[in-house]
Amino acid sequence: MSRLLFIAVALLCISGRGSAVADQPLLQPGDTLALVGGTFIERMQAVPALEAELQGRRPDWKLRLRNLGWSGDDVHGFARKVFETDPEKGFERLHRDLDLAAPSVVLIAYGFAEASNGAAAVERFEPGLHRLAKSMLDRQRRVILMQPFALPGIRTPGYADWIAACSAAVDRVGKQLGVPVVAVTCEQFTGDGLLPSPAGYRAIARQLAGALLADASRAGGAATDEQLASLIRSKDELFFHRHRPQNETYLFLFRKHEQGNNAVELPQFDPLVDQLDQQIWQRAQQLTVSAAPAAAQ
Repeated sequence: MSRLLFIAVALLCISGRGSAVADQPLLQPGDTLALVGGTFIERMQAVPALEAELQGRRPDWKLRLRNLGWSGDDVHGFARKVFETDPEKGFERLHRDLDLAAPSVVLIAYGFAEASNGAAAVERFEPGLHRLAKSMLDRQRRVILMQPFALPGIRTPGYADWIAACSAAVDRVGKQLGVPVVAVTCEQFTGDGLLPSPAGYRAIARQLAGALLADASRAGGAATDEQLASLIRSKDELFFHRHRPQNETYLFLFRKHEQGNNAVELPQFDPLVDQLDQQIWQRAQQLTVSAAPAAAQ
């Protein structure tokens, strides 16, 4: 899909009571979608509802999803710098991880951390988001922006104003760069109110899938199939270990002189992730075929 077509995509406002979808899908057959953001995105791995919805609605598209969320991260990649003193190293790390994932499309979901950190973080958010999105467009990747939504557990003074300011900033950056913006709502949260509950993540997944595919239908049995969910979780776990190895201090950082030679083993995760993609597509297709006779009756 050309970048000019994205300019024609209106702001997608999606509520739990109904949904509006774009006239054209934001994803295309064969796309690899990278999810980029902070805690909200990383914790999606525990509830793999978004991929289940996408694969269940379009099993023949053979989509790939790669979760690049990083808890506590902001639009500048600050959390990703790990032990580095230069904040710019986090931004560079994000792009290295994206190169590893090799996405054709990137969904950027920042603003949650910035809104909870107050005025100074919010002021830096819009230029940071513009820079990040532009850097991905410059690398010939399609970009979709997602507006943040309020988390009831945040107690930062002025939080309602800050989350609204971040949401408006996402809208402005989308218009400036000519990329689509999606908005979701959530009404179900964890007990502390700091993240969506599993039911909340499933509701968000239905909204996002509708926007990304321009399809208001449901994924049917795929959305609740435990075998499909297990395959997605396994794939996400392997990819997590591929791009964020637990012992990276020894593999890449200041203790690499001890075990850095073992870094050559990381690419061995790649064929395992690819195999699970294949199994995910097969299972989604099986569910679609088995559901067809029931729908015909």
